[in-house]
Amino acid sequence: MSIMIRPYATADRPVVVALVHELNLFEDAISGDRAKDLKAAEACLDSDLKRVERDGGAIVVACDGGEVVAMMAFVIDQPQPYLRAEVGQVGWVAELVVDERHRGQGIGTMLLEEAERLARANGLRRLMIGAIAGNHIARKAYERYGFRPAVIELSKDLD
Repeated sequence: MSIMIRPYATADRPVVVALVHELNLFEDAISGDRAKDLKAAEACLDSDLKRVERDGGAIVVACDGGEVVAMMAFVIDQPQPYLRAEVGQVGWVAELVVDERHRGQGIGTMLLEEAERLARANGLRRLMIGAIAGNHIARKAYERYGFRPAVIELSKDLD
């Protein structure tokens, strides 16, 4: 295995959409609320691309040889007035997905390392990532990497 991390290119779109779709299906099995069609995956990628263009960040892919096997969207949030100035602007790992056939090989960790590098390169002092409630595998992996719980969001479905 020879993994290379590189910037997303327009030619990567079909495989990256497929990866986001795979993530949506995986998360839907846990949460029951994810859109499961390809159009939703396309919209998600388009939203990430717009955020990167507007606010900064990057979308990167991990390649094994010439095959894209993972992707990550890193975005920069606007400064939040409720946080101290030194942490008011944060980097977010908005999407991170490794193709099911390539999980458990350290590729996710490589993408987290890239997110940390991008955050530091942008002068950020905080990096954030989310995991849906019930995705214990992702949460444990993120905590092993050094993330700690920061905010707990609660939801209530209304009729």
